[in-house]
Amino acid sequence: MIKSWRFGLGFLAFIVVGSLLLLSWLRQRERDESNRLFQALIQADAEFVRRMNLPRSEKLAKDLEQLLGMQIEFREPGKLTESENTVSIRLDDKNDMIFTRKPVASSLSMRDPATRNAFIAFWLVSGLMGWLLARERLKRAQSERLAMLGRVATSLAHDIKNPLASIQLHAQLMTPSDDEDAKTLKMIESESEVIAGLVNQWLHLANPLPPKLVKLDVTECVAAVVRNLEAQARHTVVDIENGLVGPIWVMGDAQRLSQALRNLIVNAIQAMPRGGKLQISAESHENTVSLRFADSGSGFSETALARGTELFFTEKEGGMGVGLNIVASIIEAHGGRLELQNDPKGGAVIIVSLPALAA
Repeated sequence: MIKSWRFGLGFLAFIVVGSLLLLSWLRQRERDESNRLFQALIQADAEFVRRMNLPRSEKLAKDLEQLLGMQIEFREPGKLTESENTVSIRLDDKNDMIFTRKPVASSLSMRDPATRNAFIAFWLVSGLMGWLLARERLKRAQSERLAMLGRVATSLAHDIKNPLASIQLHAQLMTPSDDEDAKTLKMIESESEVIAGLVNQWLHLANPLPPKLVKLDVTECVAAVVRNLEAQARHTVVDIENGLVGPIWVMGDAQRLSQALRNLIVNAIQAMPRGGKLQISAESHENTVSLRFADSGSGFSETALARGTELFFTEKEGGMGVGLNIVASIIEAHGGRLELQNDPKGGAVIIVSLPALAA
């Protein structure tokens, strides 16, 4: 936050200093143009007096003053005067012609189109530069966090997978003595798979690999995930209505898609701590299938609708802000897209669109 404030103040200082320098440059150009016109005018006037051989009289000087709007004098030859507002020109051996104008006041104004356009162009270019720099800073910060996350995830995966594999192996080798033992072993295996999925999720975040696409029925993936989460849903009094009727064929990676679907359903369950309903439905289009996950929770905030899939963005207490980002990356790797919406009647809606295959 402090670095962001420093960057913002530094960029604001750049805008202010740049605007002052631009104003100074415009005034210098205005001054140069005024001097050029002044020089051209007095040279032409002196040449006219010289060519017409007009009398170098005080009356002629007064007449020219009224015509040109500047003070004019005829003097005997002497040292030629040069300044920004006073210039002397040698007419002949007997006369110098002295021109003195009033100090030129700057006419720069934002009402002037040229001035206004110059400042608008500078501010637009500066804004674009600031946006690009800010984006690069965010990318670099995110890359650094991902690199750190990759090291942590790899270390945790190594430390967790070995004991987890041992737990799964012993659970598979045990012979249940009754139905209660069978349920317990099934729960151990199911929860072990959940832990394995979480480990793979962190590894995917640290080092995303392309999915291994095969033809599969997405309704089976959804049904399997719902079955694994039935106990968690019952505990929180959440009713999951799976309205998918298969088969719905897609090219997908069953493990990755299941991981994404599980994240979506778990998020929906957690969004209804006092109970509610999650409805899962599907709509088939010409080349795509859209899976709709609609819960009866409080819905997304405006910020979450805009930034919900950003890495490390979360409004959930204790959350890390990686779930929806992983879901989005998995769906995009399958050639699909993820949409976050709010139901006008209440609750959040997430739509997963995937390329569909012919039956």
